[in-house]
Amino acid sequence: MKLATPIQCAALLLGMLMYHGSQAQQSTVFGKKMPATAQALQDFVPSGWKVENQISSDLNADGVADIAAVLVEGKSSADDRQRGLIVLSASTGKGYGLLGSNSKLLQCQGCGGVKDGVNLTIKNGVLIVSQYSGSREYSVYTWRFRLDAASQRLQMIGIDEEEADGMVGKGSTVSTNLLTGQQISESYQYDEKRDRKVILSSKKVKVARSMTLLEDAVGNQ
Repeated sequence: MKLATPIQCAALLLGMLMYHGSQAQQSTVFGKKMPATAQALQDFVPSGWKVENQISSDLNADGVADIAAVLVEGKSSADDRQRGLIVLSASTGKGYGLLGSNSKLLQCQGCGGVKDGVNLTIKNGVLIVSQYSGSREYSVYTWRFRLDAASQRLQMIGIDEEEADGMVGKGSTVSTNLLTGQQISESYQYDEKRDRKVILSSKKVKVARSMTLLEDAVGNQ
């Protein structure tokens, strides 16, 4: 597996769709309409879908825990079930509002091989979505989203890509800050105890900035 070159990554970022939807369009995902507000996460899950995993933490610094959840098709087949992502903002005593959603970011359940999986984290007001795939040779794609105060929409602020060979303990990473346009590419090898990465090379370049919103983000399928 090879990481995209800085030029390829810049082209990918430039090719991402910019925001063009209305609030009504934001509420339609997975081919079905979702409510703008509701009392519980399950109320936002479209018919035929279910929650694969979820986290609760404060995204907008109001002291109330918001929700991010990965949804998956509920059909009986174990493989190739589509995934989607929804983010809900909580309001004390008033349930939840749909803060953002995406059905184009995550690969389908089972498409990632042995290491297939999606991990969600909220840290310092940033939603971190990590997608794992592969086996001995594996990849990890991580997208970072932060709430824009002016628009109250979730904006992608960074992309991290890692490709590695678990057998030999070598790999490479590309970390792109979409706000500053700075991209750092590194190659590494684990030390003899396999508990620390040793950086073998590092390179910084400038790439195009992006104002992509959660709804418009397209993942590595």
